[in-house]
Amino acid sequence: MRILHFYQAEDTIIAQHVAMLQEGMGLEAENHMAAQTNDARTLLQGSHYDILHVHGCWRNASRSIVRLALRQGCRLVITPHGQLEPWIQEDNYWQEKLPKRVLYQQALIRQAYAVIIQGNMEQECMERLGWNKRLVTIRNCVITSSISKTDMARQTFKLYQKVMDTNTWELLTAEMRQQLKTILMAGITGDVRWLPQSAVGSLSPAPSLPWRELLLYAHHEQITDTLQRGLRILHIEFPEIDVEQIDHFWPEDYQEAPLISPTIGNQFASENDRLLASFRVIRKLISNGQFSIKHLIELDRELRQYSCEEEELGETLKERQLWKLARRTMQVMADRTGLTIGFMPVAPLDDYKTRSLKRQIDNHLKL
Repeated sequence: MRILHFYQAEDTIIAQHVAMLQEGMGLEAENHMAAQTNDARTLLQGSHYDILHVHGCWRNASRSIVRLALRQGCRLVITPHGQLEPWIQEDNYWQEKLPKRVLYQQALIRQAYAVIIQGNMEQECMERLGWNKRLVTIRNCVITSSISKTDMARQTFKLYQKVMDTNTWELLTAEMRQQLKTILMAGITGDVRWLPQSAVGSLSPAPSLPWRELLLYAHHEQITDTLQRGLRILHIEFPEIDVEQIDHFWPEDYQEAPLISPTIGNQFASENDRLLASFRVIRKLISNGQFSIKHLIELDRELRQYSCEEEELGETLKERQLWKLARRTMQVMADRTGLTIGFMPVAPLDDYKTRSLKRQIDNHLKL
């Protein structure tokens, strides 16, 4: 894990704090420090960092450095060091603090995966502001004897790991996402013969796969059984990682979406009626921003297992204003689970709403 600390060298307390984090963390993380804007920019442009840790507030340069870091795929952690408390904000409020707050400071706090606070008063202040609910208390050994340098570094590293264990889909490369599709398709079909040989041949050797990210993604999306079944069918050994014990952040107001089958029940006169009920549930899930990969897998299995009267279904879908939604869902399934035309009750449709639906599926765990 590579961390870049961006801080103000003229603030001696912050400078000591950053130095102690670097020293106390040892080899657990690769910590780099940059006090000057040009140094931070050079480091970000020269190599990849997992986390940008910004220390302090009200520094104009933070805006451009954070923007660059986010473009490079960094995740943001901020330690305000008490600089958002009322008496600080009130100092030169109209001429400095309010303009900076409007221009960038509030936005930076909102963008952070986590905000590290260092005491009860600061926590109360941040809760009143309400800019970010992901507040983590880690006391600063520079200003209090209630925590040691080792414990401060250990707690900070633990937070870094929690940040990196959140929304792991975002961390997977395009190649790994394609390989994940192959593994899930094997898990859905239960037979490697359904998979394109080119896809099977492109799978990375087991030791090189990002197992922590993959297994966490499956756990968070509730598709662990499908993933593990696919790995077994493809004869890929995977490590035992107790993902249920790994801490991570959920988006604010996150609610677990129900599966389609328990929602619609089993009392249907025909497969057409069952599919119509499924698409009605999908429409509601999309409207609530809850449609995810687990629903695609569930529907994929349904379409492979049962046949329907396609012409009759198509007419009814049009009557119920579900025609285009069903076609867009088919396109997303082709892209995410490998469903082929032969199993689709309606032809796929790839338009801007389909692309929006893909983004919803990809980003529904994004903070």
